[in-house]
Amino acid sequence: MVKSKLDSIYRRMLITRFFERGWGKPENLQRLFQFRKIISQRSTCFPLVPKDYPVEIVKEEKSPDCIILEGKFLTPLELHLPGIVPKAAQDAHFQVVLPNKWNGKTKPMCIHLAGTGDHFFWRRRNLIAKPLLKEANIGAIILENPFYGTRKPDNQV
Repeated sequence: MVKSKLDSIYRRMLITRFFERGWGKPENLQRLFQFRKIISQRSTCFPLVPKDYPVEIVKEEKSPDCIILEGKFLTPLELHLPGIVPKAAQDAHFQVVLPNKWNGKTKPMCIHLAGTGDHFFWRRRNLIAKPLLKEANIGAIILENPFYGTRKPDNQV
């Protein structure tokens, strides 16, 4: 793949191993920049994912302190920009941590997104989500980032 001048300049400025082979095809970047105009406005973004979007629960684990659901769904980005996400990253994987019994009428949930280098669910589930559940009865949705863990393409360093 031929790197653009922007890719080369960016790589020289960094000492980390991010985007070593560039940011991808220029036409895909153009598609992303066009799509950004749609998703940056609430009125045009909300209709992109229907309320009944298919989600598959693949595992349910009950323990004395909580219920953990594991699941996956096709990233909606694949529906709107086909082929822009590598096959390995198209299925978004998640865990949901729920109390065995809610303490009231409300069911508060916190969405945990991973920081750079945070592969899989263990750290966020055990160090953040479970203590939050125990102390404040707040459930969690933990999403695995694309290009990490099970969503990491085979050819990625």
